[in-house]
Amino acid sequence: MGKRFSSVLVLFMVVFLCLMHTPVAAEELDIVNRPVNIFGLTGLLFTTSPYTLPPGAVEIGLSTLSQDSVTPKYYMTEIPFNISVGMTKNSEIALRGSFYQIKGGPTNTTGFEKKTGDLELSYKWNFMPQPEYSIRPAIALIMAAVFPTEQNYDMKIDAVVHWGMRLGLSAGTEIRWSDHILGIYADVQMKAQDLSDNSLRDLYGIYNAGLLYPISKYRNLQILVEYTMIHGRERTNLVDGRDYSGLTYGIRLVSERFNLTMGTQFLNRETVGYDNSSRIIGSMSMKF
Repeated sequence: MGKRFSSVLVLFMVVFLCLMHTPVAAEELDIVNRPVNIFGLTGLLFTTSPYTLPPGAVEIGLSTLSQDSVTPKYYMTEIPFNISVGMTKNSEIALRGSFYQIKGGPTNTTGFEKKTGDLELSYKWNFMPQPEYSIRPAIALIMAAVFPTEQNYDMKIDAVVHWGMRLGLSAGTEIRWSDHILGIYADVQMKAQDLSDNSLRDLYGIYNAGLLYPISKYRNLQILVEYTMIHGRERTNLVDGRDYSGLTYGIRLVSERFNLTMGTQFLNRETVGYDNSSRIIGSMSMKF
């Protein structure tokens, strides 16, 4: 898994080196808009970019993730929703919640069990914006507090019982040459939860990297590719097991205020008794 992630980083570095001598004007890097991801912060589907919403902008998002697993046998649908607000020129906040529907059992005949996911309050500060006439990446700080909404002692989903937090960095650049634009983004985060309880505590890493490339004349139709890795998790739940990696392909339609993204994520699950699986993902948001 580490080798696969290293290969992705090497690929990004090669792209940077190939474009080092391309003149870029940062104020001209227009990708129509930069919508929020399924966590509520500006980015792709899973990857958080360093850029932020304009000051005073409000974006409301609704997503769905559907997964049909063979081993263990279950069908799960998660519906995240978020509201995001641009604060200052280089900062934004987001409030995110979610609902789950899980049908499990060897024959997948049990009724749907409905669960409420955690409530997350996130903050992003772009403390190093991308300078004009440069492809130097912008860098942002990510902080999040995670609050439980119900006691998930059965551990079917990755939910905190008492409290949780995330802390990390996001980096990225948007490169323009001729009539083309390429967005390159990555984030590294640490998630801690329930550290006050030895039986529930967990501390692990979250790694995301992604590419965004507009394919239409006005750049409102875009393709994206992302790589996600969860590493070091100790607690096991029904949906994810423990550690896993995922490769996501998607297509995005955007305007100045509207975003619609569809994608598929292929999961490589590294827990014994968990076969590889896939997710169908949809995300829609509106900016006001």
